[in-house]
Amino acid sequence: MSPITFLKEVKQELDKVTWPTKEEVVEATIGVLVFTGIIAAYFWVIDMIFTKLLQFIIKQGV
Repeated sequence: MSPITFLKEVKQELDKVTWPTKEEVVEATIGVLVFTGIIAAYFWVIDMIFTKLLQFIIKQGV
């Protein structure tokens, strides 16, 4: 297969793609950012709990 044929076929396949609208992209991006924020907050809380627990254990000399 020649490079020209390959590029023509690539263009044909890209023409078949249903690209998302701007609104869909913005909505998905906001969803990802919100989800990422929630997960980050969850791990921050878990980290704080373990930090306090370990500090308590170390102070007790257990």
